[in-house]
Amino acid sequence: MNFLIRNYFFAADVWAGNIQNEMDARYQEKSMLTNLFTEHKFLGWAGLLSIFVAICAIFYFQFQAWEQEDHE
Repeated sequence: MNFLIRNYFFAADVWAGNIQNEMDARYQEKSMLTNLFTEHKFLGWAGLLSIFVAICAIFYFQFQAWEQEDHE
């Protein structure tokens, strides 16, 4: 009985996997963010780096302000 159940689930998994593969083959990404990293690599990574540096600067100056308040 376990053998029949195991084969049934295996066949269902293979069938679902085939459907997923067919769907993936026809899918086209149309995201502007994805295009930024695939077609304009330098601008994409430069923008990502600038966002990271800006967040780090915000944290740095905020911590500096808190330290200055603690010393006063």
